[in-house]
Parts: sequence; C-alpha cells; structure tokens
Amino acid sequence: MRTSVRAVQALTLLAGFYVIALGFLAALVLMDVEILTHLGSDGGTGALKLVLLSVLVAIPLIRGVFLVRRPKDEPPPGVTVTEERQPELWARVRGLAEQVGTRAPDEIRLIPAVNAAVSENPRFLGLVPGHRRMLIGIPLLIGLTEPQLDAVLAHELGHYSNKDTRLAGITVRGRQSLITVVQHARSSGRAITANLFAGYAKLYIRVSESVGRRQELSADLAAARIAGRDHAADALRQLPMLDAAYDFYLDRYASVGWDAGLLPLPEEFYGGFRSLLAAEGRQEELDKLRREPPAQETTPYDSHPPISERVAALEALPPDGRTVTGLERPALAVLREHDLLLSAVAAAALSPEAAGKRPVPWDELARTAGRTALVKDCTVMANAAQTALGRPLTGLDDLLGAIDAGWLDTIAARLPRTDPATDPRTAARQALRPHLLLALVDAGRARFTQSWDQVLHLDYAGPAGPETVQSALEALTATPPNTAPTRALLHPGPAA
Repeated sequence: MRTSVRAVQALTLLAGFYVIALGFLAALVLMDVEILTHLGSDGGTGALKLVLLSVLVAIPLIRGVFLVRRPKDEPPPGVTVTEERQPELWARVRGLAEQVGTRAPDEIRLIPAVNAAVSENPRFLGLVPGHRRMLIGIPLLIGLTEPQLDAVLAHELGHYSNKDTRLAGITVRGRQSLITVVQHARSSGRAITANLFAGYAKLYIRVSESVGRRQELSADLAAARIAGRDHAADALRQLPMLDAAYDFYLDRYASVGWDAGLLPLPEEFYGGFRSLLAAEGRQEELDKLRREPPAQETTPYDSHPPISERVAALEALPPDGRTVTGLERPALAVLREHDLLLSAVAAAALSPEAAGKRPVPWDELARTAGRTALVKDCTVMANAAQTALGRPLTGLDDLLGAIDAGWLDTIAARLPRTDPATDPRTAARQALRPHLLLALVDAGRARFTQSWDQVLHLDYAGPAGPETVQSALEALTATPPNTAPTRALLHPGPAA
C-alpha cells in the first residue's frame, strides 16, 4: 500500500511538472501579447527585446514538454533465445511466472552483463499491456546455482506482478523532460528557469526512486516465496562478488591483449570467466567478496536499496525449510548447447573498436600480451638511459655495458618517481626488471602461460627463476653494481 501511495505521489509530481511548465508558457504568451498590445507602437526595439527574452526563456520548456520523445525500445547487445532452441529455460520462466501470478515475457534475451531485468512497452499511460522482454546476464548463469537463478528470475517477474514496469516508461520520460529543461536553461544562462525546475526535478527523482527501492524489496519477497528464503539471500550475496569478479576478468584477462591487437576467441570467452571463478587461487578473495561486499554509499536518489539491507530483510523472514545444500546444479545447466550460445553472446557483444582485433586462444593471448606489456614497461629505463647517454639503447647487453662503465647513478637520476623519497637505485631496480624479463623471454628461458590464479603468469626454465631474477636485479643496483649474475642468466654456461 505504501508503495502504491508513493507511486501516485510520483505520478502527481510528474503531472505537476507539465501543469507548471504549460502554465509558465501560457504566462509568457500572455505577457508577450500585453507587451505587443501596449508597448508595440511606442516601445519600439525595447518591446521586441522583451518578447525575444521571453522566447529564449520558453525554449527549454518547449524542448522538455514537447520534444522529449518516448525512449526507444531497443534491446541491449546480446542474443534472443527462442522456446524451440531453449525449451528448458523457457519452461522454467513460464513456470516461475505462473507461481508469481503474472504473464510470462514475450522475449528472453541473454546479455553480457551481471544483470537481470524486465521491461514492458505498454500503451495509453500503462493501461494497456505491451511487449514484455526479460534480460538475463550470462555471468549470472555462470556464477549462480539453479535455485539462485530461480530467485533472480522470480524477483524480476515480481516487477511484472506488481505492475512496476507499466509506469516505468512514463517515469523515465518525465525524468528526461525535467533534465532537458534544466540543462538547456543552464546552458543558455537562464538561471531563474533552471533553478525553479532543478528543485522540482530533485523532488520528483527522490520520490520516484524511493518508489523504486520499495519495489525492489517487494520483488525480493516474491523471490523468497518462490525459490526459498536462503536461496534468495544467497543469490543477493553472489551479485557483488560476480560484479567485481567480472569487472576484474574483463580488465585483467579479456582485455589484456588489447594493446597487442588480440582478443580471446568467442568460443573461449565465457569459458575463461568460468575458469576464473573456479580457480583454486581465487577462492579466498571470492569468498571474502561474498562475506564482505564493497560498501555502498547510499543517497535518496538510489534506485535500489543496499544489498546488505535486502539480505537482512530476507533473513528476517521465518525459515521455510529450503536450505542450501551445496549440491545444487549450476544455473548454466538450464541452457541447451550452452557453449555455442555463450560464444554467440560473446560475438554479439563485441564493440566496433574490437572489430580490428584478432581472436586467439588463451595461451597465445598470454604469451603475446605478456611480451607486449614488457616492451611497454621497458620504455621507462630506455628513455632515462637515452637522456643520460645521449643515444638510444641497442638492448640489455648495451645497458649492462653502460652500468659497467659507471652510468647507473646518472641514469637512475633521470628516472621518473611518483614518490620523491624513493631511493634512485630502488627506482632503477624496478625499471630494470622488465628489461631482464624480456631478455629471458626472447632467449626462451622464460615464457608467459595462461593462469587463472595469476594474471600474466611467467614460467621460467633453466637457472632462471623468481629468486635468481631478484638476486640479479639486486646485484645490478648494489654498490658497486655487479652485472655478472644477470649475464649468467642470459648466457648460462654448459651444464656440468
């Protein structure tokens, strides 16, 4: 009931905006008529300037009231799945819709995001139902169990049942109208108009978003009723972890070869995310994200309550006997031929900038991206050495020769340091590392391999290893510098 009252308040405020705007326009028109009637003959250019000023004031209102179009019903990048190709997923959604007490969506679209959502395209101010679309993020299918997926889908279907989607389009359009008025008024220097409607916009958004937050809590109750309290709470706990893990995966794995012009193969793209979530070396940090999700700053303008608040509300419900056993099937099991489908979603999600990149297997991506990263990191020392020596370096052996000749401190003094207190030789040791690692890679004594426990993992061969590399770098920057350990790593003698 409180949500319904708040929704009525939001719609009343939206209607009030149009009433105020139209009244403002009417007042301007009447003022212009008065000016032209009484001052037109005597006022001359002064009357015309007043009319022109009123027109300038009216422009942002006209744009906001009459020129803001209804948002286009364009789906995000992804793949729409038919009931014929994915019968189990559709049967699951239809069954959940029946339990929630609402009409099933007309379209199910799989998207490359840690998100699930529903939309509706109704007519006549939401009075006539329209096309319903459900979006399901592939990372959710990878990271959730079947009961957790049921909770997420029941939550979204609860928005249909509660009629939340009927008025969403009107709310969005009203918000955009208010923003348009304020932006155009401010950009054209009409402060009075901007300030008047900016205050009204803040009030409208606060009320409409408070409605949205209550709708989310109400939809959570539908999720708990259908899928079980514990599964619904667990699904919510998974969301911040999956969101953080997916961002990390995109930034540190999927995009690691971007500068080298490489991308993962579409058929291996989501397999990589599955491998990251399953990696033994990642479990501790993933578990911590589940237990302690990143803190959320809350404001009256948030569309969703904090995850912690939603979990607490679910856990306050009485137990329903549907406990988490750890034996639940992964949600991905509801998809038929999921590898092909995930590959299609990955391909559909590629940005135009990715068109010029070459898809390669993960091992090749790691090798090439790792070497490219080392080459880039080598520029720091190379630039400092060129400035000090007055000539470019021709390789690590040339740099070692310069160190033997006593140039280390001169070069180190020209290295950039974010912290002025950093010892120049410590900075030199950090800048020398990529040169030594690159030389080892090119000599075949080290190799980048794909690892889900560590980004750009480097495997060593022969005498080279993390300890010997560190020892060689420390010798290079010792007093006096000693290049012998580094030369031994690069040119090892025959085995005894």
